[in-house]
Amino acid sequence: MKRDIIKYLRKWRLDPVRAPLLLRGARQVGKSWLIKAFGSEFDHYIEINFEKDQRAAALFTEHIDIPELMQKLSGYTGKPVVLGRLLLFLDEIQECPQALKYLRYFKEDCPELHVIAAGSLIDFTLEKMGMAVGRIEYLYLYPLSFMEFLTATGLDHLRELILDRKVDSATHSLLIEQQRHYMWLGGMPAVVDAWIQFRDATICQRLQDRIIENYQDDFLKYAKRHQIDSVNKVFLSIPKQLGRKFKYQHVDVDSKTYPIKQAMLLLMKAGIVSPCFHTAAQSYPLGAEVDEKKFKLFLFDIGIAQRMLGLDLAEWMTQPMELNYLGCMAEQLVAQEFIAYGPQNKVSSLYYWQNDVKGSHAEVDFITIKNKQVVPVEVKSHVKGGMKSLQIYLNKHPETKIALKISENPFARFDHLEEIPLYAIAYWAALD
Repeated sequence: MKRDIIKYLRKWRLDPVRAPLLLRGARQVGKSWLIKAFGSEFDHYIEINFEKDQRAAALFTEHIDIPELMQKLSGYTGKPVVLGRLLLFLDEIQECPQALKYLRYFKEDCPELHVIAAGSLIDFTLEKMGMAVGRIEYLYLYPLSFMEFLTATGLDHLRELILDRKVDSATHSLLIEQQRHYMWLGGMPAVVDAWIQFRDATICQRLQDRIIENYQDDFLKYAKRHQIDSVNKVFLSIPKQLGRKFKYQHVDVDSKTYPIKQAMLLLMKAGIVSPCFHTAAQSYPLGAEVDEKKFKLFLFDIGIAQRMLGLDLAEWMTQPMELNYLGCMAEQLVAQEFIAYGPQNKVSSLYYWQNDVKGSHAEVDFITIKNKQVVPVEVKSHVKGGMKSLQIYLNKHPETKIALKISENPFARFDHLEEIPLYAIAYWAALD
């Protein structure tokens, strides 16, 4: 399944000052598959999966000696270690904490070696160990974006039409249909692959259920004992609070705030949830005007979020845009897409704006930056929808040069308002 991020890996390979790469992302977003595909572009490839091969952990001794490790790896795998032509992939590295420590020294002691590590919920392991990993680069992988979904489903030619803003009415209808499929399938590779192979929604939903259960099993395995209950409660609460200011008491009225907050922070680090902070939105950068007490949380995948809410598949297939919670799901879609097309080597930041003046409550779904200009973003799940909140925002921010509306409508421009379809967030992200 082709992933766009492989272009970043190819640039990293040729970077004269590259450092070992730690690939981060939620479980089952395709990290292992991606690196294996990338490894096929090297003359030599060594993969150590610490979950499948627990004996390999013995190669990474307390005394860190990188040249000695290279000799051991060659002997253990029966493959030559040819610097500059070999990719070493350390998969499920959270199962071997000592190997995490080694990552810091590859750059100094063996800079010619290409090293990539990946794992599930690495931040849970680092939290347990009480250690930080330095002198490495990070790369973040997410579920398939809508553009990658088009490629996977054999509609790659539509991507260029979106990016060039050359979508006629017939193509627009086709893209809206595909976008609706994406909204309940989501971008988890196993689910998308099952849809491509079988076109059977019940199989896809069983896979979604399995992924949700796997995550909860991971919490038992990787979180500290006293954190497990809180982490699971926060995880289950997030889909129910989508599109609204997150409230700790809605997670569990009987729990104290501190353990809920710590569990939430762990889920953020693990890439399972993304915060969207309130900002005054007066100027760039937005992070300088954040109110950290006001935030929304979005899940890593819209398909998983829908399934956790108990999506009625029959209703979705007949009237997919009429569900009473679709407004929040449209926001989930936009948040997920903003993140997917954002920076690949650091965590993306999301912001929104809220006016709490009595008698004049308003909320703009997202605030983003385009060419260092602050841009308010309104998301509408239907073709029609009022813009009262956006108008209040514009009245309070008269210096605003452009606003963005995202809905099912085709591309359009009205003075300062840019309107794009829900499927075209990649177009907006690519604009200069």
